[in-house]
Amino acid sequence: MFLSADFVQHITDVISNLIGYRFKIHQIKPVNGGDINQCFHIEGDKQSFFLKKNSNKQLPQLFILEREGLKLLERVGGVSIPKSLIAGQYQDDAFLLMSWIDKGENLAAAQAELGRILALMHKNTHQYYGLEYDNYLGMLPQSNRQHTDWSDFFIEERLKRQLEQAASMRMIDDGVLKKFELLFHKFPSLFPNEPPALLHGDLWSGNYIVDKNGTPFLIDPAVYYGHREVDLALTLLFGGFNQAFYGAYQEIFPLEKGWMERADLWNLYILLFHANVFGGNYLKQVIHIVDLYT
Repeated sequence: MFLSADFVQHITDVISNLIGYRFKIHQIKPVNGGDINQCFHIEGDKQSFFLKKNSNKQLPQLFILEREGLKLLERVGGVSIPKSLIAGQYQDDAFLLMSWIDKGENLAAAQAELGRILALMHKNTHQYYGLEYDNYLGMLPQSNRQHTDWSDFFIEERLKRQLEQAASMRMIDDGVLKKFELLFHKFPSLFPNEPPALLHGDLWSGNYIVDKNGTPFLIDPAVYYGHREVDLALTLLFGGFNQAFYGAYQEIFPLEKGWMERADLWNLYILLFHANVFGGNYLKQVIHIVDLYT
């Protein structure tokens, strides 16, 4: 994994224009940044930056939409996000540039602050479930066509879209689809009605950073307005959030009774997404959950 001399020069110019003086790169180091992008730590004299790069032409506006999602979380939700967000294009490469965040310890105080941040973010509501534009969940397009009813939105724009993808790859058969149809008929009675909440949309432990001051920053969103239990459900799926997080959230914006039991229902979307991208045992988890509800 490397950057061409021309690309490095272009990024140097971009940073120089951003900070107002000539930026000199001391070191560029590859870093882990997910499955679909090349990621780098760019170190300079006084400032450092994080760079994502992608050459996949099948992902139009990926970084522009990621930038806009982060800005929405900051502007409406009041959360901390990386600064100096610049989405650009150089030849065949799309890139997203942002300030580097030095990681600190993920202590109980930081977890509690993250819980408060999420609760306050979820208090921001909207007339519709969805968003004015579509975006991405990872590498897959995410439809945010707006609905007035949460059941309709989650079924039509979340579950059915992923099921269509799985069926097109022959990962599921008619038997599984019929089970989902049974679930869809029951769906409106399975959860408490709540107004649309501003969601991160992909809130697992890899999508927040705690800095040296203990401040949590949200990254890599798949934003839309939805049922707030969806964000909480994902925090349970892969771990990385402790009791301080959940306790602080409950103090600010208490959840309806039984929310943890409903987590599997909401995680069907993420699990179907993972089945479509990675295969493996994710589909078995999906079928097990659907069997529990049908």
